[in-house]
Amino acid sequence: MNPQEVMNFLNLGTMTAKVSTASLDGIPHVAPVWFVVDHDPSSSGNKDFTVIFTTFHNSVKARHLISNPKICLSVDDQKPPFSFIILYGIAEIDQHPSHDELLRLTSRIAERYMGKENAEKYGKRNAVKGECIIKIKPIKIIAQKNVSE
Repeated sequence: MNPQEVMNFLNLGTMTAKVSTASLDGIPHVAPVWFVVDHDPSSSGNKDFTVIFTTFHNSVKARHLISNPKICLSVDDQKPPFSFIILYGIAEIDQHPSHDELLRLTSRIAERYMGKENAEKYGKRNAVKGECIIKIKPIKIIAQKNVSE
């Protein structure tokens, strides 16, 4: 995929990302997450965007990322002709975001997955003390479109 196709795919519909983390002793963990993408439209680079999601501070994901910020994220279309993106990066963890920043982000994520009419409700539900913001800037991207064609 070219850079524009990567952005279009990551922003397509309500596909969840599967996030892979590992403990310090190498025990893997995979979990689905809702996410949004921030991108600099003036940039043409394939890695000039940030994937953002939230998770509670004592989740396995958060505990792993605090001790080992290496992360892998996969997003795939499960309908023919099947496309996917695998993204490797280092997570930036904000363990104490401001309430306003957290509410803005959780509402934005909720709008993507639950619709505009439910964004505020789900945003407030998830903008709670202890929720962390995770930002991933890609280091490496593997992306293929239309695998079955």
